[in-house]
Amino acid sequence: MSRPSDPDHPALSGVKFPTCPHDEPPGFERRPGTFSPPMSVEHLTPHVRYASQPIIDRTGRVVATELLFRWNSQDGGIGPELGSYATAMVLANALLDGELLTAAIPAEHPVGDLLVNMDSRCLMSPIAEALTPDVGVIELLETIAVDAALERRVRDLHARGYRFALDDLVCLEDPRWSLAPWVQFAKIDVLGLGAEMIQALIDKAHRLGLAVIAEKIDDAAMHQTIKQMGADYFQGYGIARPVTLAVPALPGCDSRAVGQLYLLARAGVASDSLALLAGRHPALVARLLRLQAIHAPQCAATTESLADVLTSLPRAVMVAWLAILNIAAVHGRDRALAMLLRGELADSRLRLRREGVVRNALDLEKASFVICKHLLRMRLQPRPESPFKSLHSAPERRGGNPDTEKEAPDSTGHRRVARRLAPDSEAAARRLFSW
Repeated sequence: MSRPSDPDHPALSGVKFPTCPHDEPPGFERRPGTFSPPMSVEHLTPHVRYASQPIIDRTGRVVATELLFRWNSQDGGIGPELGSYATAMVLANALLDGELLTAAIPAEHPVGDLLVNMDSRCLMSPIAEALTPDVGVIELLETIAVDAALERRVRDLHARGYRFALDDLVCLEDPRWSLAPWVQFAKIDVLGLGAEMIQALIDKAHRLGLAVIAEKIDDAAMHQTIKQMGADYFQGYGIARPVTLAVPALPGCDSRAVGQLYLLARAGVASDSLALLAGRHPALVARLLRLQAIHAPQCAATTESLADVLTSLPRAVMVAWLAILNIAAVHGRDRALAMLLRGELADSRLRLRREGVVRNALDLEKASFVICKHLLRMRLQPRPESPFKSLHSAPERRGGNPDTEKEAPDSTGHRRVARRLAPDSEAAARRLFSW
């Protein structure tokens, strides 16, 4: 995890800032004396943020990247106290809004496996199953208390291929060593440790069959010294400092729709029925399409409906991400755009029914899916992510007050709500169902 001594992101302990006592999302637990910006501000920024720090092997090749939580609205204290909220936010911000794994990645900036922090509560929740073995490694935080239930959880996930790392190891008596039979990596926090202790920790990890990631490597000399001690991978300021990225945020999802979808999916309701609910919400469809690109890209070419998208996702993975969306995707960003997308989709569905283009409910859902994808391509123009420069320069906020949006012209000079679906979107649906 990010070091407590990071001057740009101080630890929570002893830091006090003004807080807002309301509008807190699921998974967020505010504690007395800890920093957190007002949620009414945090969830309205036009961008969302996360940080990443590379991990290299003994040859200097980037083989993995640790994802680190950052507040969206300002720099401030971060730490393991944020729990599931931080985990959900960093996964959604990086993989869905930021498309870290699915957008074109320059060859000079490889990503590799993703490492993401999880505490006990997060590990025991459905969220843990979002970090599938092909995506990355679950870092078990130093705050984890090992008990029988947690050991069963780790053992069960390991049996399904999930991978683990013990984070911030600094002593030989850490209770988490007992999880070694189901863990692949030991992350040793070398900052402030003597050479004898570092060597003892490396030796113990290797005896237990764990690869060693030496973290908080501060300079080239420390890197070479610990490399000679036998560490397998390296991370820290001496390798590369964390880079904080701000990426354009997707429009917020309807809280009722996301909540209902999570409960229904967890209860085992069929994908066809789930699609009937989700398909009316383009902001939710956008995220489901991006999930398919991560977890089932081989199915994208043959997908004809939203039900196909949902069927392509392993049920446990879908439930995990819906739990994440209940924390990270229910916000007020681009409310007017979300309403516009829903309105355009509803109007198009109505016209298709009136004109007899579709003959049954199944055809309507397929046509609706085609139209929704066209709408998303038209309205959500991709913009490159960039390092976050300043939190004090307020970017122009897209969208506006939904109550006054009818009167607000957009940047083209046209009434935004009056704009209708591009002709090629409905034309594509008509071609699909032309007899």
